[in-house]
Amino acid sequence: MINYIWLIVSVLLGAAGQILMKWGVSTPRAAGIGLLTWNGLAAAWPIGAGLACYGLSSIFWLFALRKFPLSTAYPMVSLGYILVMVLGYVLFKETLSMQKWFGAAFISVGVLLIARA
Repeated sequence: MINYIWLIVSVLLGAAGQILMKWGVSTPRAAGIGLLTWNGLAAAWPIGAGLACYGLSSIFWLFALRKFPLSTAYPMVSLGYILVMVLGYVLFKETLSMQKWFGAAFISVGVLLIARA
């Protein structure tokens, strides 16, 4: 069971990183403060937090790779795509078409098939 925790936490942290970075680049900044300045980066702290989540995700990913074959572990990363899609809808009011839901369903079925192999 602990093996799956490494993998799940890695995927969750990767998704959190994406959400935080989106939040960071979407947050309005004061006029004249560009994103690629020290003041801009300080004002956009979610970007730094998102990058930190990515770093932690990589550490958990390394532990997961010790326990799972790459051909099994890597497809699990695609579950993060579904999580980010849903969180984008909830947090950023992004639209979700039927096509996106079907795509998410196909990804889920594929991951399930690979996990059971």
